[in-house]
Amino acid sequence: MRNFFFLLLVVGLAAFSLTGCDRAMRKPMMESITSTETPAPDDPEAFTIAFVQSAIDLYKIEGREAAVAYYNKPASVSGQWHVFIIDDNDLMVSHATLPVLIGRDIKDIVGIDGSGLGVKIAKSTEEGHWVDYVAHNSEANKLQLKRTWAIRYDGYIFGSGYYQPWGPDPATLPTVSKDDPVRFTIAFVQEAIARYEFEGVEATAAYYNDPANIDGQWYILMTDENDIYVAHPLRPAFIGKDIKDIPGLDGTPIGAEIAMATGAGLWIAYNWPNPESGEIERKHTWAIRHDGYLFGSGYYESVVGDATPEVN
Repeated sequence: MRNFFFLLLVVGLAAFSLTGCDRAMRKPMMESITSTETPAPDDPEAFTIAFVQSAIDLYKIEGREAAVAYYNKPASVSGQWHVFIIDDNDLMVSHATLPVLIGRDIKDIVGIDGSGLGVKIAKSTEEGHWVDYVAHNSEANKLQLKRTWAIRYDGYIFGSGYYQPWGPDPATLPTVSKDDPVRFTIAFVQEAIARYEFEGVEATAAYYNDPANIDGQWYILMTDENDIYVAHPLRPAFIGKDIKDIPGLDGTPIGAEIAMATGAGLWIAYNWPNPESGEIERKHTWAIRHDGYLFGSGYYESVVGDATPEVN
C-alpha cells in the first residue's frame, strides 16, 4: 500500500510539471525558438538563413497570425535584417520596414533598374534560393548589392537579406537597349554611380564633363553633397552652382525639384534642349541620391506631355 501511494505521488508531480508549472515558466515568444548556436552577423549568409528559419519556426509554434503580426513590428528588425512574409496568393503580409508594400502582389514589385525582382522571389521553393539585386541601403545612404534568401513553407514565402558593397567596373554592367528609354536612362545613371564607387568622385566628374561621353541624348548631371554641380557636359557654366538655383526655361524651379530626389530615385518632366536634335523637347529626368551625391540623366520626347514614365 505504501508503494502504491508513493507511485501516485510521483505521477501527480509529473503531471503538474507538464501542465501548470510548464505554462508559468514558458519562455517569451522569440526566445523559445532562438537557438544558442545561431550564426553571428559577421557570417551574413549563414545569419540570414538562420534569421529566416526563426520566422518559420515562429510560424510553426505560434501560428500564422502571430508570425504576421510580429514581423510587422519594428521590434522584429535586427540591424539590416528584417523578415518579409508573402502569403499563398503572392501578397505581401509582413514587412516591418516598408509597410506600404502590405497587400501588394510580390510579382508587381520591380527593382530600381526595372528588373523583375518580385517575380524572382515569387519563384521560391521549399529548397530556398538567393536573389541578388541592387537596392538603396538607408544605413549606408547608397546603392548596394542586396542578397535576399527566400524560401517557401506551407505555401508562404519567408525572406530576409543583407547588403554588400557595390561598385563594379562600369564596363562589366549589362547592356540595356535604347529602345526602352526609361530603363536605359536608369542603367546610364547606375553606370555613373558604379564609376563613382570604382574610380572616385574626381575621376567620375572629369569623365562626365567630357563631351565625348555624351551618348546621343543622354548625359550625366552630378552634384556634390551640398547640391553644387560637379558635372554637366552641356552647361559647364553650371559647375560650382547650386542645382536648386537653376530654373527651367519657363522659370519654374526645375533644379529644386530634381534636388528632391532620394535614394529611391525620382522622375521629373520639363522642357529642355535636346543635344541630339537641337530642339526644345519634353525631357524626362531620373535622379537619385547616392552617398549624398546627386546623379541624373534623362530622355526626350518631341510631344509635350505631363505623364511620368512607369517602370513595368
